[in-house]
Amino acid sequence: MGNFLCFDLGTTKIKSALISYDGNIIYSSEEKAKTYSDDEGVYQKPEEYFNTVVSEIKEIKKRYPSHLSKAESLICSGQMAGILGIDMNWEVVFPWTYSVDTRANSYLSEIEGSMGGEIRESSGGVPFMAAKMKWIKENFPKDYKKIYKFINLTTYVAGRICNLSGDDAFIDYSVLTMSGLADIEKGRWNRKICSELGIDINRLPHILRPFECVGYIDKNRFGTEEDIKVLVGIGDQIAGFIGAGILDKNDLVDVAGTYTVLGYCTDSFIADYKNRILASIFSGIDDIYYHLAVVAVGGYVYSWFKEKFSYDDKKNPVQIKDTDGLYFIPHIGGRSSPSQPYYEGTWVGIKWHHDLDSFYISLLESIGYELSYVLNWVKELNALREDSIREIKVIGGGSKNSIWNSIKSNILNLKYLVMKEVPFEIIGSFLVAKYGSNFKEGYKQLIKDNIISIDEEVYPQKERVNFYKKHIDKYIKVVDKIGKIYCDLNIG
Repeated sequence: MGNFLCFDLGTTKIKSALISYDGNIIYSSEEKAKTYSDDEGVYQKPEEYFNTVVSEIKEIKKRYPSHLSKAESLICSGQMAGILGIDMNWEVVFPWTYSVDTRANSYLSEIEGSMGGEIRESSGGVPFMAAKMKWIKENFPKDYKKIYKFINLTTYVAGRICNLSGDDAFIDYSVLTMSGLADIEKGRWNRKICSELGIDINRLPHILRPFECVGYIDKNRFGTEEDIKVLVGIGDQIAGFIGAGILDKNDLVDVAGTYTVLGYCTDSFIADYKNRILASIFSGIDDIYYHLAVVAVGGYVYSWFKEKFSYDDKKNPVQIKDTDGLYFIPHIGGRSSPSQPYYEGTWVGIKWHHDLDSFYISLLESIGYELSYVLNWVKELNALREDSIREIKVIGGGSKNSIWNSIKSNILNLKYLVMKEVPFEIIGSFLVAKYGSNFKEGYKQLIKDNIISIDEEVYPQKERVNFYKKHIDKYIKVVDKIGKIYCDLNIG
């Protein structure tokens, strides 16, 4: 019975863990991920992620040599919407351009405008990778000629640690939606879309399941009893969903992190090609698909409010006050679902009696309204009855805010299940590494062993549910009208 090395290669943090065969975390750490900004834009260096992973394995060996010696496999989760270029020898010839790097946005808008519906129907989401590939090809022709394969960050680290070559390049199913180039249902690249976008299909990697083995780390490298299997890996949001137990149809999760994400589990691929609000993602595990929407940069907006207005959120109002028609639009920096980058943030309906607590509560409510908006599209796209979903799990830093949980519970009219805080992406990767496609059984065992549990259940209150019903539609109308103003101001 071996142990598992799990790494999460995030935008702002790199998480590392050694997990025992029974799911207990032996070692865990976090390190800040470096971002570089210069005249060439914003980017990250894949080599630094790799160096961190190697350094962390050495640290584990130093602290827990007997546990590391029994390491069975290594798996990475990580960012889902970026791309990098390697040559035949797995050397980086174009750095990791990720979600924060907006230099390819004009290409993204052009592709969305001309082929957005067709791409959604085939790949299920926004073609972030396709836009970046076209941008690289047309703006960095010398670098483009050196690129043998386009891969993502988790692929780079996994491939380098087991000495793969360019011909071995791969990508996992869970990030295909972000490519805009895949035929999700057939599990292959869409030749027609690649051709129309002028993207060389030969520069695209093999498509593999997240639990497949791509190579080995020699046992002599880190002093292990056996060679360590290196697995394909998985997108961070999907790993987090799996770790939180979003595994059966109608399971729902609110990721209350820097980005507020609504995730819904279903059993088939249904593309939102008309409204383009929901991304449709295949997990790489049979019969487990997700609809996902980035609702807002909720955690970032929350931190912004606290900092700019010196607001003490520890003094949460004892009673949730009626904000009396005050609505906050949280789309500072643009709206994500649907993709409307011209949006900005604002308050609407300010009255003389409104105070800082009013603005604070309206901010919390805005995220609840946005979640409600997206959830309605989930129900429509999947032809769900109104009562088919009764509860939602909440994870992330924002899940510890009891006032916020209560507000969202009442707006959505759902029971909120506040999960015990664990590194869900790491737990999800562990389940994939140990159980492969049978991780549902593994998740049940983690619950039985109390590694995963519910800290609190928050129930909707009928009076507040009725109160918010009249505000949800008003909020959406305000958002739509504000959008038209910002469209005129920022686009013309």
